[in-house]
Order: sequence, then C-alpha cells, then structure tokens
Amino acid sequence: MPKNLRICRDKTGLSQRELAKLLKIAPSTLAMYETGRRAPDYATLERMANFFGVSVDYLLDRDERKLDLLHVLEDANTEITAGDKSLSREQRLAVLRALDGAPAVPGPEIPVLGRIKAGIPLLSEQNITGYLEVPSDLAGYVDFALKVVGDSMIGAGISEGDIVLCKEDKNPYPGQIVIVLLNNYETTLKFFVKENGQPYLRAANPNYQDIALRPGDQIQGRVVRVWKDAPTLNAYREYIYLSEETKLEWNDVIEKAIANGVKPSALREIINMQLEFAKRLAGK
Repeated sequence: MPKNLRICRDKTGLSQRELAKLLKIAPSTLAMYETGRRAPDYATLERMANFFGVSVDYLLDRDERKLDLLHVLEDANTEITAGDKSLSREQRLAVLRALDGAPAVPGPEIPVLGRIKAGIPLLSEQNITGYLEVPSDLAGYVDFALKVVGDSMIGAGISEGDIVLCKEDKNPYPGQIVIVLLNNYETTLKFFVKENGQPYLRAANPNYQDIALRPGDQIQGRVVRVWKDAPTLNAYREYIYLSEETKLEWNDVIEKAIANGVKPSALREIINMQLEFAKRLAGK
C-alpha cells in the first residue's frame, strides 16, 4: 500500500498535510500510512480510494480480481448485497460462521473393536465391529477404538459409553491407561502400575481391587484419547455417591482409631504391616 498511496498523492500534487486535511485525518497518521508503519481501516481505505478515483485493491497493491471476503464481512461500513437486497448483520454472521466451520480434511478410519478374542491378531476382522473416522492430526498415533463398558475408570473421567482411541503397545509405561486381555477372555481398561517389580492393573474406582498381571495376560495397547458425550446428571450422582461412600468409610476408621487412642503414626504402621503381610502371602 505505501508505494501506491504515495504515487496517488504525487499525481495530485498535494502535500501530506494538505491531503490529510482533505481526508480528515492527522498528518502524522497519513505519514505512517505512507511508510507502512500503520494500516488504515477499511472505511479510511474506501475514502482514500474514492478521493483518488482508484480501487481499494489498487491502494493495497493486490490483484483486483481477488477479494478478502472475511475483511469485507467484518467491516460493518461496507454494504454487501445479494441480488438487490443488503445482507443483514445476522446474515453476515451466518456467513462468517459457515466459513469458520468449513469441513476439515477427512481423517483416517480406524477399526472399532468388540470383545477381543485370544489367539488371533488384535486387528483381525473377527474382533472388528465397525470403523470410526478420527481427526487427521491423530493419523499414525491411534490404531483402534473401544467402547467403554462399566464404571471402573470413572475416577479418571472415563465413563460407560465413552470411546477410547488406542495405540497398539505391548510395553507401556507405568501410569498409562492400558487395554489388557485377561485369562484369554476378558478385555479390561485400567491403569498400568508396577510395585516392587510386580505389574498390576488399577481401577480409578475404590470399589475395584487391583489385578495382578499373570504370564498369560496380554497388554494390547494404551489409551491415547477419550471421546465422550456430554456427561449426564446420573454420572454426576454416581461420582458423588462413590466419593461420599469412600469418605464415610474413612471417617468410620478415623473415629474408631481416635476412640481407642490410636495415633496416626501407629495407624500408618499397622497399614504398612498389613500390606507387607499381604505381599508375602502373594509371593507364596
């Protein structure tokens, strides 16, 4: 723009001060327009273009066959017509929303698995119940999807009916959520943890006990992303119920300890002893 604006002004023989007065802008503002340190709004651009008898595109030094539709739609001072009718503000907004919501590049499809069967490849047709299109940014990062059944991971925000997008991985890191085939029959979704070298599966729900992994159990993959519908009121009630139930149990334990003069340090030692005893029994 600076080059063509100066060319137009030079053709009129006007000084910056004289032109600024005619355009009703400050001389310093016009100077910044001509040096490119500041860009005028669309209304000012139109006023200058009309004054010089050129197009806005000429002032901006751009191809006059091209039109920045977003710029025009967002400028309330520019009238846009469709046929012989002007577009209302609501219609402009509708067009902007349509442009903003233009469909993205289609992503790849991954299989949705049902009950995983033992003895066959994970992604074989016998395990597949359908296919799901995923965003293109997940291409290569997810291999299959599963629909969640049960409430064992509700504390991690994963509820029944959610879809988990997973990557095949037989060697996950502790703390990741994994998909495991237990006893060559049951598929489960749990946290993968290790304690004293022993791998366990841990639910995000205190109503479920840890599951010690056995040699025949097969880790099939890990969760990369969770797709979920908007949570229902029942899901919130279930969360409150589980939280309150756990609090009541602990309150009962604490009250009994206090009533019998058991100090926190002693209670901690008792718990540690019980855990150690349980580990020794498991080792036998």
